[in-house]
Amino acid sequence: MKTLYIMRHGQAQARAATDAERALTDRGEAEVRQMVASLAGEMVGLEQVWASPYRRARQTAVIASEVLGRGAEPTLTELLVPEGRVEPLCEQIQNCQESSLLLVSHMPLVGELLHYLTGAEPGRYSMGTASVACVTLDVVAAGLGQLQWLHHREE
Repeated sequence: MKTLYIMRHGQAQARAATDAERALTDRGEAEVRQMVASLAGEMVGLEQVWASPYRRARQTAVIASEVLGRGAEPTLTELLVPEGRVEPLCEQIQNCQESSLLLVSHMPLVGELLHYLTGAEPGRYSMGTASVACVTLDVVAAGLGQLQWLHHREE
């Protein structure tokens, strides 16, 4: 069985030279720390962190790893960029050896992935900045996941 923690990056700067270079704001860093700290007890068996190579997702993944006491750097993958496709990502997850992963990405991909895995109609679950969902599944494929929980940052 695989346990996937699907996380959207924290609040980011509105502008940068490119979208990929947008950094977390101070508020974004704080909301990521707060969210991950509040969920640390739920994420005890986490084996690996994957992140989009975009700056704000990398920063989120590093903060999450730090809060969870993990020394390893996140694994960066183009499969987690905002316009990434769900099917190749799911194939990669299915083929990896780890059973517990934190995936740090962006909208619209995090929303699409959550709906794809759970079979929920698009738009059913929202993913604000620093939101984290937990999905368990035996096979990483459409509609086979069980949403265990979905947490949003406090306003």
